Amino acid sequence: MDKFFKVSALTAAMFGVVAVAPAIASTESAAGGEYVEKVNEFMQDSSLNALFIVDTRSRTRTTGKPGGENGDRWSRLNYSSYNAILDFTSGYHDGWVGADVAAYYSGDLYNDSLYNSNEGYLCNEISTCNNLDWGAGDGQQLKVYKAALKFKANENFNARFGMLQAGGNGTIGNVWSFVPGTYRGFELNAKLGDFNLSYFGADQFTAPWLLHEDDYAPALWSDTSWSYLHSLGLNGNLTDSLFMQLGLGQATGVQYANGVDWGAGQVTSYHNETDNTSYKAYLKYTVSDRTTLAFDFYGVDDDVKYDGLGFHTGLSLNQSFGKLAWMSELRYTDTDNRADFVPRTIHTYGMNNGTWSQWWDALSDWNKAGELAWYNRLSYNQGNGWNYYLGFGYGTGADSAASGASGDWDYESEYAVNATVSYSLQSGALKGSTIRLHGTILERDEYAGAGDADETDLRLQVLIPYSFH
Repeated sequence: MDKFFKVSALTAAMFGVVAVAPAIASTESAAGGEYVEKVNEFMQDSSLNALFIVDTRSRTRTTGKPGGENGDRWSRLNYSSYNAILDFTSGYHDGWVGADVAAYYSGDLYNDSLYNSNEGYLCNEISTCNNLDWGAGDGQQLKVYKAALKFKANENFNARFGMLQAGGNGTIGNVWSFVPGTYRGFELNAKLGDFNLSYFGADQFTAPWLLHEDDYAPALWSDTSWSYLHSLGLNGNLTDSLFMQLGLGQATGVQYANGVDWGAGQVTSYHNETDNTSYKAYLKYTVSDRTTLAFDFYGVDDDVKYDGLGFHTGLSLNQSFGKLAWMSELRYTDTDNRADFVPRTIHTYGMNNGTWSQWWDALSDWNKAGELAWYNRLSYNQGNGWNYYLGFGYGTGADSAASGASGDWDYESEYAVNATVSYSLQSGALKGSTIRLHGTILERDEYAGAGDADETDLRLQVLIPYSFH
């Protein structure tokens, strides 16, 4: 921990002494006055933001301990990693064209996670990895995660092309670490009265912690190919109080790994190619300034993973009582073949994401077929930079493996308690810098004969933002 705080203090000191002049070209430029005018126009609405993060984590499980027995608790992830992020967003030249570029540098301060003598440490998804499973902190640590041209025509149309992130209007979302993943594609957005129409398309994706699209195959189970991923979305206010979002998406030419020879380290067969379809329907009703209600549905038709349709559907209540707030969310999950459901068009982890709205930060995905889960959280904003929350989730009704269900674990019910305390600086050059401590305890009632599936998580994060003006 001593190393952790030394690095954080050093970073704060570095940001504190940086002096940056306004981004305006010199009128004495050798390129002449016209060049100066164009540069100033381009930079006028530009921003350059930096963020330095240290994430220290210990996540335990009660199964899978190397050389251990079922029920033995051990730290599968135990690390301290950092990200140094730089994000440039330009203005629009001549009011219609611009460019956005962002990159991050990552590494491990220490790592005592699960280790593979051939492939390195278990991927922690904070520092870049050699593949989806292994190699945390190895190899190249610099990644450009955004490099896109952008265009607009007045205030009714805009577009982006290149290495970019999805805007989220539809069924395609972003895979997040402390930076988002990267699609190679484009997005078109049009304003139609009170509504926003979006089309997003991509032919390639890399998770935030991966450098190349080829880094999925070496993990074998995640060896998946696809041709094209796209989505159409419409959102807007139906009334002053009612907001809606609808989305329809598709992934074409999806081919998942089927048989794997783990001893030989190779995929022996693949499923036939399939086209997946995703669906999104969301309504949010503002009852008052203090109360909102929401409904969300996210479904995927995948003939390989679900033998048809799999879905989440849920209700959300958010209630404010001044400094105190209460969130209550209910979720039901099911699939045609009783497999676990994941809310994204392509099933493979880290290869794309959807736009499901509920996020409980409580270790479990609460996604067993037949499971009904309910989560409640009380949060308190002290008003001076201190924030706290305490949450409790419970899920039950999951189908058993003995009855034909399939998934990562085999349990009848589960519950989790999670809590966070954080402090953010309220003023000064490092305003917004935050230290955050988060913990979760997850317990599961496994079916007879199933392996233990209990987990704990303790996470300390330091985030230091800086904006260059």
